[in-house]
Order: sequence, then structure tokens, then C-alpha cells
Amino acid sequence: MSSDSSINLLTFFTNQITLYCPILIIIIGNIGCFCNFLTFTSPKLIQTSCSLYFLSAAIFDLLTLDYGALTRLLIDHFGSNLHNTSQIYCKIRQYLITVLPAIATCFIVLATMDRYFSTSSKQKYRSYATIKYAKWIVSLSLLICILSYTHYMIFYDLRPTCTFLPGVYSMFVVVYAIVWSSFIPHLLMLCFGFATHVHIHIIRRRIAPSTIQQRRKRRTEIQLVTMMLFQVGISSLLIFMRIAYYSYYIITTGRQKTDYAVAMGNFFSQLTTQLFYLNYAKSFYIYTLSSKYFRKIFKRRVLKILQKFLPYPLARLIINRPSLSEHGSIKLHTMHVRTTTAYP
Repeated sequence: MSSDSSINLLTFFTNQITLYCPILIIIIGNIGCFCNFLTFTSPKLIQTSCSLYFLSAAIFDLLTLDYGALTRLLIDHFGSNLHNTSQIYCKIRQYLITVLPAIATCFIVLATMDRYFSTSSKQKYRSYATIKYAKWIVSLSLLICILSYTHYMIFYDLRPTCTFLPGVYSMFVVVYAIVWSSFIPHLLMLCFGFATHVHIHIIRRRIAPSTIQQRRKRRTEIQLVTMMLFQVGISSLLIFMRIAYYSYYIITTGRQKTDYAVAMGNFFSQLTTQLFYLNYAKSFYIYTLSSKYFRKIFKRRVLKILQKFLPYPLARLIINRPSLSEHGSIKLHTMHVRTTTAYP
């Protein structure tokens, strides 16, 4: 009886996780992605190679959430069964739910490599961290990712439900997901992230930049590195949980399991799936918490949009609002705006 109660409890929590977590992840992920679009398209960031990678990653984060997470939610709780009745949709869906997050991850890997090159002491390496090279690298990486996942469309079919070819390929898919889709990209992130951290320490020991433009450029570079390092650390933590579950799946394949072990395995499968999708919903919040520069640009972009919809004097007052360190002059500044600003 105790075992039955535990199984029922695990089943209940599994159902709740697969219902409420995707809804929350999709909502916060969509908000975060659109905020990333707003920030990384700002004039100060759009011309940097790292921002191009972050912006590209945000696009595929959004596609991953709005297709992968949403279709999973519809299948689990809203009776969607098209993937088990249409051969074409079965192949296309399986391909997209694997290639879209892989492309998003690839662009974060490229961002870490870009920061490594940009902080190098060698001019040859720094020349690779330019918008010109970044556009070519984005196109080439996109092509490689698209081609490297085509086997999903070939070997997935209705048997009678949408699943992969049994036998050797079934093991290959799991190993492929662990090694190619998860372990290698995040290992590269960690390696280049650590190397970039070393470069930053070397840069700080050099002579300080002499011009204002050089100081601004260095500050931007360091802020982008900070954002990248936080992104890499948390992404690796979330993905390695997924890798741990897949490793457990491989080790226990073929073993006879109790009902409780099956329920526990299903629970962790669904939990790590939600953590997997959370990885593609978190970037804006990581950037906002880790970078003052990112927050500043985002705030300016939001205020610029507000200026188009609010009455002119109010928008002007908000945009010219002094910082907290200048609170002593708020009253004088407000009086100045009221007396000198003409209404349109």
C-alpha cells in the first residue's frame, strides 16, 4: 500500500510538472526573448559580433519554446495526437524539437569563442571577433546544424506511434543527444569561458586605455564577457542534469524495473525536460542580473518606446530623470522641465 501511495504521488507530481511548468516557462521565455530583441538591436550593441550571436540565440530560444515546449504541452494535456497519425508531421516535429535548441546552443558556444578571441593579446585572434566574420560564421554554423540533425527525419516514423528505429539506432540517438547535443557544446563553453576569464585578468594588468572611446569599448567588452560567463555557468548546470538522466537511462536499459522505479524514472524524465526548456527561457533574466550595462541599454530602449506613446512632457521628464545619486536636485530639475518645455 505504501508503494502504491508513493507511485500515485509521483504520478500526481509528474502531471502537475508537465502542465504548469511549460506554461510558466513559455510565458517568461517569450517575454525574455522579446526583451533580448529590444536590447541587442540597440545601436550600441548591434554592431558587436557577440551581440549578433546573442541575438541569433534569442531567435532560436523563442522558436524552441513556442514550438518544442508548446507542442509538448499540447500532447501531454490537450489531446494533440497529430504526431502519431501523420508521418510527415512526426518527422518534421522530431527534427525541429532537436535542431532548434541545438542551434540556439551553438550560438552561445560561438559567443564564448568570440569573447575569447576579442580578449586575446594577439591581433590575429582579435580580428576574428568582428561583425564581418560573425555574419559568415552564423551562416556556416546554421548550415552545419541543419545538416547534422537530418537523420531524425530519416529514422523517425510511425511504429505505430511516432518513435525512432528500434535496435542500434535507438542507442545511437541517446548517445548522440548526450555527446553531440549536450556534452561537447557545454564543454566548449566552459573551456572558452575559463580561457576568457584568464584573458580578462591579463587585460586588467595592462596599461589603462588612454581615450574615452577605448575605455567605453573595453567596458562594453567586459560587460559582454560577464553576461556570457553567467549564461554558460547556468546553462551547463541545467543541461548536465539532463545528461545525468540520459546516462541513467543508458545504464538501466534492458534491466527489469519495479513499478516504483518506472514512476521515478518518468518523474525525472519530465523534470529534466522542463529544466531543458527553462535553459532557453532564462537568458534575458541572466543578462539583466549580471550586467549593469545591459540593464542600462534595456532601460533606454524601453523609455524610447514609452516616449512614442506617452504625452510629450511626461515622456521627456521620465527620460531625463536624474539618478538616485542626484536626488537632491530632483525638485529643481522638475521645475526646469515644467517651465522650459513647450507642448507640441
